[in-house]
Amino acid sequence: MDDQGRVYVTDTWNHRIQVFDGDGTFVRQWGSHSQAQNLDSNTAKLFWGPRDIAIDDQGRVMVMDTGNKRVQVFTTDGEFLTMFGGFGVGPGQMNEPVGVAVAPDGRIYVADTWNRRVQAFDADFAFDMTWEIDGWLGESVVNKPYIAVDGAGRVYVTDPEGFRVLAFTAGGQPVAVFGQVGTGASSFNLPTGIALDVEGYIYVADADNHRIMKFAPLSP
Repeated sequence: MDDQGRVYVTDTWNHRIQVFDGDGTFVRQWGSHSQAQNLDSNTAKLFWGPRDIAIDDQGRVMVMDTGNKRVQVFTTDGEFLTMFGGFGVGPGQMNEPVGVAVAPDGRIYVADTWNRRVQAFDADFAFDMTWEIDGWLGESVVNKPYIAVDGAGRVYVTDPEGFRVLAFTAGGQPVAVFGQVGTGASSFNLPTGIALDVEGYIYVADADNHRIMKFAPLSP
């Protein structure tokens, strides 16, 4: 959601971004389908299965162009600004990136799934640091982890086929793990999306249990 209350949606297999106002009325869309695993600006607005969106405090809209292994950046009106990433295993490169989130300090975090790591970029989209994830083991079509950041800068990621949520400091040190396979109040079956509210409560899309789970904030 942007500062005007508009909602941005990654319409994954229509390979486009759709925007709606706070009442659910369609505002605009952009994007079409193409395989373009490079950082050529001529391929701007071409997507391959985009998965996630994050908007920073400058109003820049970061779209995770998952199949093209990159992040594209736009204004809230859909004007292309830049892109970063690209296929590979090196610093700043990506392989099946899914989740993207922006921290209060402007740092950008990416769930680089098939490289089994979180990557961090500064507010100018330059590579900053990375840490490994002891999870994200499968390359199935349902192993799509998402990422969120709380007001203290802690980073949360889902581990869909590990049936859990992992939390880290801004520097990648583990601080919490919760969840197990099942249907109970502390269990998951394919947790995917994750979000936090302004009070730090944690919301998880427990996909194969067909529910949203809400958890108390972590201790300061």
